[in-house]
Formats: sequence, C-alpha cells, structure tokens
Amino acid sequence: MAYVSPRLNARGEKTRDRTRAATSARSNTGSAGDAELFVSLRKIFLPHATQLVVTRDVPGDYSLDTHANGPGGKPLFFGGVRAGRSHTGFYLAPIASEPGLLVISEHLRKRLQGKTCFAFKTVETALFEELATLTARCFEAWRVAGKIGVP
Repeated sequence: MAYVSPRLNARGEKTRDRTRAATSARSNTGSAGDAELFVSLRKIFLPHATQLVVTRDVPGDYSLDTHANGPGGKPLFFGGVRAGRSHTGFYLAPIASEPGLLVISEHLRKRLQGKTCFAFKTVETALFEELATLTARCFEAWRVAGKIGVP
C-alpha cells in the first residue's frame, strides 16, 4: 500500500483546504433566530436606504454607502449589518468620525465593540429602538455636513 501524506486523502486531495472551503460555504445566518436578528437590525437602516446606496443586500450581509466620495475618491461607508458565527454586528460609521453623536445608554454601550460595531446575539427591542434613534441622528448629522451627497 502506498504512503499517504497526512495532508492528502486517499485520492490525493488536500483535506485541510477542502474542510476550510466547506466551512466558509456555510450560511452566515445560521438558525431562524439568527435570521430574525439580522432582519430586525436591517430594518433600522430601511428608512434611510432610499437616500443612500445599497452596496450589498444578501442574507447575512447588508451594507450602505453614501453618494458623496471620501478622501480616497470612493463613496463613504455609512453602515451595515453582518451576521457572524458568534454574533450579528450592526456597523455605524458616523460615530467614529463624530464621537459627539455617541450619547447612548449604558446597556447599548456594553454592546459596542471597537469604534463602530454593536454586537447582538438576540433580538432586544428596547436597544433596537435606541439604535434606530442613534442611526437617525447619525444620518442627519452627515446630511447636514454634506457627507450623504445627492442621489
């Protein structure tokens, strides 16, 4: 019988690469509860989506850009929702550029990871209402500053 390398299976295929490919091909939304969480967070952006550019809208990934270009000549990222394995992230870029907008409750602040991401594992209606208010304030601040642009 021929020697088979630990990285190759009996057919000569690399097993590690195949395992990674199968892992990355899994759906990001996971269970029905995770899908409900993603949809609930995505709804927060919908009132502003008509004045922004939806750059990605697939299950587990939603992203919005502005019509105005940033310093690099590309449109500014406004925000988005991304479903991950351990949590669903709600990204809101204006709070990084204008920290004065980040007047939030302690409960919502506990969800903040880094500068722009709020992490959730379950649907939390009260926090989502506060997040919707924060998103509206951020949108208005960027509109007044001219960062939203004209559609």
